[in-house]
Amino acid sequence: MVAMIQTLIDRKNAYLAQGGDGAEILFDVVSMDNYGALSNRRLDEQQAGARIDVKDHKRNPGDFVLWKESSAEQPGWEGRFSIGGETVSIHGRPGWHIECSVMSKAHLGEVFDIHGGGLDLIFPHHENEIAQSCCAHGTERMANVWMHNGYLQVEGRKMSKSEGNFVTIHDLLHTEKFGGRKWPGEVLRLAMLMTHYREPIDFSIKRLEEAESILAKWRHGDPQEGNVSADIIEPLLDDLNTPGAIRALHSLKDDKDFAASAQLLGVLPPKVEAELSKTEIASVCEQRLAFIRDKNWAEADRIRDELLARGIQLKDGKDPETGERVTTWELKR
Repeated sequence: MVAMIQTLIDRKNAYLAQGGDGAEILFDVVSMDNYGALSNRRLDEQQAGARIDVKDHKRNPGDFVLWKESSAEQPGWEGRFSIGGETVSIHGRPGWHIECSVMSKAHLGEVFDIHGGGLDLIFPHHENEIAQSCCAHGTERMANVWMHNGYLQVEGRKMSKSEGNFVTIHDLLHTEKFGGRKWPGEVLRLAMLMTHYREPIDFSIKRLEEAESILAKWRHGDPQEGNVSADIIEPLLDDLNTPGAIRALHSLKDDKDFAASAQLLGVLPPKVEAELSKTEIASVCEQRLAFIRDKNWAEADRIRDELLARGIQLKDGKDPETGERVTTWELKR
């Protein structure tokens, strides 16, 4: 981080200033011609207000901290900078944005494909990341594509630890913290994919149950027996329109390309194996029919519910020739 800050100083994009809390190295936003392009904000709009900290020691209202001197009570590291031919040592800490520029350069390169994040990070965080990286590396862009997701809510409230509604994917998969049960991965994925990534998503028990209900109507298949449908690819090429892809998947549920298309989206229902043999299931069904003939509805319902809990769903109907009640069954998730 110190090395990148030094590069910005050498290129006249950063300067030393003395603030009320000590020395600071600040980024000069005027030194970058297209600063504000990502958030579509002009420099003359960077006045005191939301997320802009205006201080007298700044050259411009929007200038932001790269390195800040620490007090004796605050964490800090020794930062040595060459400024105007002199060595300046500041025991301090990095600003909010510089570490992201340094990490992305170390792991992804000076320019990389996709940078994501929440809508609330567009300004100032991502705008300032771009300024640091582009000016330090002499590049026109930091990332080729920026994708900002909508806010996440849980049962209509913003998810946060302070609200006591902070839930992780691990919690959903492996604990009964949310809704008193564990949730399969394909249910979680479908619940999220039904909302476009740029729109707010309300993570609720109702939404997970809706996704589970949809999956129950889809059958497992062999992805090798078909191809990913063009009807799935087309919406994904339109700003990753996953709701459009899910709508297309509905229309493919009886098509040979369904399994391959569902697998691409990560929502292919798993193959269900019956714990009972076909003969055993048929025998239990006959027993249930006997209870029904005797009008013993409680026992008939008990058998139906026990089979459903084991992934076997019964369907009652009538024989078209004799008119007698018959029961068929199928494996469900």
